[in-house]
Amino acid sequence: MAEHLNAFNTVVSQLASVDIKMSEEDKCITLLCSLLDSWDNLVMAISSTSFVLKLEYIVASLLLEEMRHKSFEDPTNDALSVRGHSP
Repeated sequence: MAEHLNAFNTVVSQLASVDIKMSEEDKCITLLCSLLDSWDNLVMAISSTSFVLKLEYIVASLLLEEMRHKSFEDPTNDALSVRGHSP
C-alpha cells in the first residue's frame, strides 16, 4: 500500500507541477478508484459515509486495513502469544 500511495502522490505532484490542480474530493475518489478489487469492501464502506471525504482519513483507513490484513496472514502474530512465548 505504501508503494501505491507514493505512486499516487507522485502523479498528483506531477499534475500540480503543470498547473493541474485536483480538489480534495477528486483526489479521494481517484485514490479509491485506483485500488484493486480486493479493497472493494473498504472502498464501499468509505464511499457510503455521509462525511466529507478527506484524503488523510482515507490514507489512514487504507494503512490500518493493510495492517489488519497482515496481522491475520502472519501465523506468528497470535493474539495469545506473549513476548516469545506461544501457547
